[in-house]
Order: sequence, then C-alpha cells, then structure tokens
Amino acid sequence: MAYDIKFRVWDKQSKEFSSKGYTITLDGKLLRLGQPVQNEDNFILHAFTGLKDKYDKELYEEDIIEHTIAKGGNLTQEIGVIRYNNDHAAFYLDNGLPLLQLFSIRKIGNPYENPILFDLYIKK
Repeated sequence: MAYDIKFRVWDKQSKEFSSKGYTITLDGKLLRLGQPVQNEDNFILHAFTGLKDKYDKELYEEDIIEHTIAKGGNLTQEIGVIRYNNDHAAFYLDNGLPLLQLFSIRKIGNPYENPILFDLYIKK
C-alpha cells in the first residue's frame, strides 16, 4: 500500500494553508522554495493522515471530524480532533480512539480556517 507523505502549512501572518513550495529537511527545518523560512514560529505544520473522509476530503492533524462509532450495539455520532500519538506512531482522536478504527468520517473543518471551531471543540 502506497502512503503519500505530505503536509500542509498554516501561515499565521497570511492566515492561510499552503503546501506548495514548502519542504522539510531531515533535521526538521522548514524551507520555502528551497530557502529557510524566516521566523519559523509563524508557521504550523500538519501531517496528512493518509486518509480521506466519506466525501473524499483529505484528513490532516488538528482537523475536526464527525464519525460513527458502535456503542453497546447502537451507532452513535461523535466529534473529535485528530492528533498524532507519538507513543503509538499513529493518528488518534483527542478522546483516545484510533483514527483507523473509525468509519463514516466527515470532515467538519479545522480551527485555523474557521476559528469558531476552536472555541467549540479545542478550547475546552
């Protein structure tokens, strides 16, 4: 199975995502068009999970998703934030569920492009 290693970059100043022209060196430095970016603190990197939602939207770290889970023989809709778990080297939701065990995933958005999502789901 092929896995696309890609990421998106949130530029805090321009308040937009991009992945074009950015690369990461082996020692973790962010480059833009082959040159080191100035003030790396102005950029936030999000790794691609390798998965897409049911509408074919790519899922990245810190995306907020709605998903279906089976609980006690019933199907329930829940919402969670995608996080990378270093201990398991995998993507999980903030409530501890592994992303690969979910089904019927729908991307709601992310707190960067839609700040109200930050207040609703991350600020807690």
